[in-house]
Amino acid sequence: MAFILLLLFLFFNFVIFVLGILTIIFGVIRFIKKKFKNTFISLLITTLILLVIDIIIVINFSFNFITNFDFNVIMPNYYEDKVKLVPNPLEQLFMSDEEKVNKISESIIEKITSKDPENIKKIFSEDLINNVNNLNDGINKLINIADEGIVDVKVIMNGSQTHFESGNHRKIYRFSLNITTTNNNVYYIRFNYDYENPFNTKTLGVNRMLIMDENNNIILLIENEI
Repeated sequence: MAFILLLLFLFFNFVIFVLGILTIIFGVIRFIKKKFKNTFISLLITTLILLVIDIIIVINFSFNFITNFDFNVIMPNYYEDKVKLVPNPLEQLFMSDEEKVNKISESIIEKITSKDPENIKKIFSEDLINNVNNLNDGINKLINIADEGIVDVKVIMNGSQTHFESGNHRKIYRFSLNITTTNNNVYYIRFNYDYENPFNTKTLGVNRMLIMDENNNIILLIENEI
């Protein structure tokens, strides 16, 4: 069925192409010899109408393709969790960096408040998980913060960094979560988050986490040397 629709679409575009050529030919004749006025106008109107229909078909197909795109086609679920921020990829395409960081932060806070070590581990990149020794210390500290009861979270965008190579780019977000607990304790947690990396998808997620107290004393640093 899809193949038949493709053939019909190609035939439809072929008809538009032929009508376009005829419109140009009769337009030239109309301009030079002042003949075939009605024929030229009929061809022009018909071509324009079919062209508008063709554009609508293409836009509708493109929208349906994008909105129904499955991230699993290009990456496993492990990575999808780190790059698919909203259900609609078209919406995500037009989100600002600040909006993306806010969505990433919401996901991180949701995982921290779950107090589930395996769930919290999902915020970190596969590369970090395989290469650092104090990850469990970091996860336990995040659970302790959640145990205190998180009453306020302030997201601060510290910037982004983009590396270009062969037309591709790796994008890193740097942001902080200033967390206040029911004990009136304040924690500053800084993250380096790989949002795009066509060279190595294993770095997607958090590759650096620094936890400090309200006096900016370092409590814990987890860093993946990549």
